[in-house]
Amino acid sequence: MRKLSVAAIAAVVILALTIVLPENGGQASDPPETNPPSFYPPQMPYAEDVESPVPAASAAGEGGVKPLIVNAWNPLPDDFTAGELVTLFDFKDRSFDLARSDIRLDKAVYEAADAMFAAAKQDGIDGIIITSGYRSREKQEELYNNQKDGTAARPGQSEHETGLAMDVTVMGSEGVFDTTPQFAWLYEHCWDYGFILRYPKGKEHITGIPYEPWHYRYVGLPHSQAIRDQKVTLEEYLEKS
Repeated sequence: MRKLSVAAIAAVVILALTIVLPENGGQASDPPETNPPSFYPPQMPYAEDVESPVPAASAAGEGGVKPLIVNAWNPLPDDFTAGELVTLFDFKDRSFDLARSDIRLDKAVYEAADAMFAAAKQDGIDGIIITSGYRSREKQEELYNNQKDGTAARPGQSEHETGLAMDVTVMGSEGVFDTTPQFAWLYEHCWDYGFILRYPKGKEHITGIPYEPWHYRYVGLPHSQAIRDQKVTLEEYLEKS
């Protein structure tokens, strides 16, 4: 067998690099945008029925307005503005604890959450800690760019940007919150206060988000009770309505 010359080998290598490397100088291009599953409607009813920008967050889900939908297929508009945000630490007689002093929520969501956690206390369920609430677009972008596990939503695709969602926990429940009495109480009663368990187990293929027993979304009454009674996700509920 004849041996290839050095010049021939170099030519082969150059040709291979020309074929394999992208035109951007060898830098990997951004991954393509996530496409919805074939069964997923490309645009939910909310975006068709409500003019942009969306209503103030405190009105979303109430007064006949359909709940706001935010996910990979229905991102928030660039000019979205959350409703009246309040800093939870300012309410000294609140019925829950805080992981940080700078957590904010929509005012209507705070009022509903405080009433809900006060009712939990009356039932002997205490120690619930709110760990996260509203995030600005800039904060969400920072989390997305610096994430290590791939769980942070793209900027514009996180419910936390609305001020309508909160994450909760109790001391010592990391990774096992859904085994606690606090979770059991919330799962039974949150619907009566306008909240839903936003990312339930077994619905990951619809929400596009893994099961999160700590994430609760305010949609208002009667939507939350209807979602409970129909045993559906927010996506499925809006598709039916």
